[in-house]
Amino acid sequence: MMNLKRIAILASLALSVFASAQAPDPKVAVSAVPKEVAIGGQLKLTVTVTFAEGFHGYQNPPASEYEIPVVVKVDGKEFKLTKVIYPAGVDAKVAGSETPTKTYMGAVKIPVVITVPKKIGKKDLKILVSFQQCNEQSCMPPGEVASTVKVNIVKKVKKS
Repeated sequence: MMNLKRIAILASLALSVFASAQAPDPKVAVSAVPKEVAIGGQLKLTVTVTFAEGFHGYQNPPASEYEIPVVVKVDGKEFKLTKVIYPAGVDAKVAGSETPTKTYMGAVKIPVVITVPKKIGKKDLKILVSFQQCNEQSCMPPGEVASTVKVNIVKKVKKS
């Protein structure tokens, strides 16, 4: 009887470990950052979100109201996100859905336009990406990842 209890406890512990396993967070990279930008000017950047093999995020806007889409945001009040161009997702069959839905898989490039502050100096621009990552069987809890880039804000950009 004691051995049966031990087996039950060990089985419960093993299941809880597997149930709490998480997918690796997507990677976020920001490219096309200029060396300088004029005060009050705009940055045209590309945010690349890369999902691990076997995982996907939902496109923005989502195909169904229950899907939590990928969302790009700017942290803080100094920088203002003025435009985001979310690409179309690819069709994927997911558990619990009769029809394919639109997802992002692998590396997804998201162009953004950000208005910079009207203050001269070197600033940190923190870009946040929120998401819900899923595989063919289930979805993980929603999450958020960030990437920070240095932005040098000058009075006037020198022509090269």
